[in-house]
Amino acid sequence: MVPMPQRLSAFTLVELLGVITIIGILAGLTLGAAGAVRRHGATSQAKTEIAATNTSADPSSSFSPTATAYTTAGQTLFSGLFGANQYSLAPSTKRYFEPKPSMVSSTNTANPYFIDPWGYAYGYNSDGTYAPLIWSTAGQTTGGANTNKWITSWPKM
Repeated sequence: MVPMPQRLSAFTLVELLGVITIIGILAGLTLGAAGAVRRHGATSQAKTEIAATNTSADPSSSFSPTATAYTTAGQTLFSGLFGANQYSLAPSTKRYFEPKPSMVSSTNTANPYFIDPWGYAYGYNSDGTYAPLIWSTAGQTTGGANTNKWITSWPKM
């Protein structure tokens, strides 16, 4: 009797390519979902920060900035709510709001301003009579049709 050669069991090239394709698809779905979760987290953070600063900056506060340039208005808002024009200084007036370091453009220079989770200055406007208007551009760098993506302290119509 002649012994029969033994067959080695192995994967074929088609099977390996199929598994690699499935892993690639799952990785793509996971990474796409991670980006969506990150965007949702930044949006939620901006909404919370806007609500907190808006509550602190009610019209009865002792300051009423009217500047509309983002950085200038943000600096006025910061010094009005924080009671100092620098994050590391003790307050010279009543402190209405205690921001986290990640909310401030700089913690060691004069005239910082509040920044949103995307790194841009929050918009701010107030006439001292009505509730102040605070908004984030949500990372958008142009206005126009993109303003419907902005996060605002006023209800969307």
